[in-house]
Amino acid sequence: FYYKQYHNVTNATFFSFCSIKLYFLTIFRLNDKLFHNCMMYFAFIFLSWRPGIPRILRRCVALEREYCVNFEPYINDELSELVKTYGYRIEVPANTYYIKPGQKLTEITYIASGSTSHSMFGLTGQEKISYILSAGWFLTESLFANEKMFSIAERYTSALTDLVLYKIDANAYDILIEKKVFRDAIIRSLSNKRAFLQRELESVTLECVKERLKNFFVLLSDPASSKDRTWYPLSHYYTHQEIASIIGTNRVTVSRLISELAREDFLRVINKRVELNSIHITD
Repeated sequence: FYYKQYHNVTNATFFSFCSIKLYFLTIFRLNDKLFHNCMMYFAFIFLSWRPGIPRILRRCVALEREYCVNFEPYINDELSELVKTYGYRIEVPANTYYIKPGQKLTEITYIASGSTSHSMFGLTGQEKISYILSAGWFLTESLFANEKMFSIAERYTSALTDLVLYKIDANAYDILIEKKVFRDAIIRSLSNKRAFLQRELESVTLECVKERLKNFFVLLSDPASSKDRTWYPLSHYYTHQEIASIIGTNRVTVSRLISELAREDFLRVINKRVELNSIHITD
């Protein structure tokens, strides 16, 4: 219904899509996975048929790779119960740096609830946020690889909200690593961080600050919330300092570039909120 509302799909086309969905559901009612795969394939063809839709699909893929520093919660009840059984619980209040560079780390940490920010500071005091983790993710998950028993922290880790964490020591790890759900979660956590940091490296190396800022805004644009279909608001609000920390620059540069982009009619600022001109995000 979202697609029908915002992309002017005719009733005949829309209900044809629904009819085919019901047809697939009838055939594959005993095989949910096969039904899901068939519908995903058909939906891809259906959406690609409409002009401009490949752009939406490309943006969805890009959102996984670009400046989405927020790792969304990963809820797995079986994993949570395992970690709670073999780990021990600690609580950390909001706005607290609970890991600092040089600190000796001897346990893996599982985030049960709350959000953590992981950042570095340059010699001039400039902050660079690596990523923001939420419930279901791990910290120092590679700690016991290659039979290491400790590592030295290289980043600051702070509590953005009140945190509930579970610590996993070497003995608990030896038990948990035999469980498939735990192994899969560790691999997932490591691979997602690696892919994100690789993209960050490519961006900092190959793109100028202005292009990084424009990409950041484009990928956060929210056409569905637009009132006039000409100016697109952003899906999240960030201060200039937060934007600077995300894209790897300083607050003054972000403020200057936003003013420059406003003069170029790339964006406008209404009540301190950035809105993008839709003509710049059609491709």
